[in-house]
Amino acid sequence: MSGICITYATVYGSAKEYAEELARRLGLIAADVSSADLSGSEAVVHFGSLYAGSMLGLKTAVRKMPENALLLAVSVGLADPNANNNKEKICRDINKAVPESRRRNATFFHLRGRMDYSLLSPRHRAMMWMLCKWINKKDTRSDEDQAILDTYGTCIDFMDISSVGEIEEYIRKNLTF
Repeated sequence: MSGICITYATVYGSAKEYAEELARRLGLIAADVSSADLSGSEAVVHFGSLYAGSMLGLKTAVRKMPENALLLAVSVGLADPNANNNKEKICRDINKAVPESRRRNATFFHLRGRMDYSLLSPRHRAMMWMLCKWINKKDTRSDEDQAILDTYGTCIDFMDISSVGEIEEYIRKNLTF
């Protein structure tokens, strides 16, 4: 299969770093989804940061790509995707952005990113403050809730650039380019 495009949408850079690493490994170029031409793509690998229950740029990627193109959607967030409740929530949120008719040609991957509170915009800092206030009012907290409270105001880095190896392997095994 020719015509593989790698795109990303990010605010603070984790999704872009992962996309560029996969592109380097495959000898391709990664582009911001907002400026990418996906009209001739046979497959799109989209890396999108997770913010407030949505994956950045995923709706744009789906809208811009051909109807029959394959989609590999790669979420990048702080939540541990190996925890079942997190993976289920991530998948539910992603499915909201991918029409049911497109899901049969879609594969999903989940990677972990980073967050440095000192780099957050005032709006995102306020959102995290409100989230912590809300979590503090809950009667019971999930492990993820507690992790948010424990790391509030610090730099959290879960990035593992080698984790794109799983996506590279999938592409080399299932797609030709």
